[in-house]
Amino acid sequence: MFFFGKKARITEQKVQEIVKALEQAYTAKNIDKLTGMFHPDKRQISFLNHFQLMMNFQIYNIQSEILNMEILTLTGEEATFTYTRKHIYTCVNEADENGEILSNITSYYVQIAAEKKSAYITRYSPYSVLHLNKDGEILPGEQAVVPAGAQFFERMRRFINEFDLDGFQAATYLLYNDSEMIGYYPKAERYRYKTSEQFTVDYFEKMDAASIKEHTEGYLEQDILELGEMLELGADYSILEAQFTTDSCLRHELVLSLAAPDGFFMIRYLKKDDRPILPEARQRWIEQMKSAAAQIANK
Repeated sequence: MFFFGKKARITEQKVQEIVKALEQAYTAKNIDKLTGMFHPDKRQISFLNHFQLMMNFQIYNIQSEILNMEILTLTGEEATFTYTRKHIYTCVNEADENGEILSNITSYYVQIAAEKKSAYITRYSPYSVLHLNKDGEILPGEQAVVPAGAQFFERMRRFINEFDLDGFQAATYLLYNDSEMIGYYPKAERYRYKTSEQFTVDYFEKMDAASIKEHTEGYLEQDILELGEMLELGADYSILEAQFTTDSCLRHELVLSLAAPDGFFMIRYLKKDDRPILPEARQRWIEQMKSAAAQIANK
């Protein structure tokens, strides 16, 4: 909880103060203060797991640096914003060093709301985690995001290698029960929640359709699509193009779907800055998707 002298009113300055207080509570290892900043209904999130916090705080000292903050919406009662912080972890006792490096740069999507004379955090969701080396530098390439628990990245790699991702950075990796996703975003927009474009690879153990043709036709039948066209169809892959609008903004995507012996893959390039993909770039992505499709038989 963050107290105000009178009825709470959230301003840009208050947002900055709340973020600063949150980071100070974390580095000071003050679990009670940290927990109290979150709304009582939101204190079961993984970030506030008491056992995990106790373990980390006993073993490590943490240094924090706020790298970026962007306010998305702001009223007197609520604020939605993102911020990126860098945490450097060092062992309290050198004898505990085991080679594991927890240091990272994490970006959060945050919402806070005023309630009487207080303001609480009501949402705190990480959307990008970049792992660092012992010198505090971002690890190269996919090493920066692929977590230890990832099972399927090596299956994705052969397809990713067919794409020229110069100017992009791997910035997020999501784990699910039977699927995984890696996302690449423009390096110049590494801290942003809403980027101008993205390249993603989704892996699924199984395809939720009887054939690639059925899968692709089902995708193109979505009501949200304003334009959808199958550009190429093979026995085990398809390339489609689609346009749709969300938040009054045009989105233009190219999607490669692959039914490989070791799983089902969906590879997307999405331009989401209210402009279509330029013809030259569109052709380049399509050609790279064709090259990736040729890797289906390789494991």
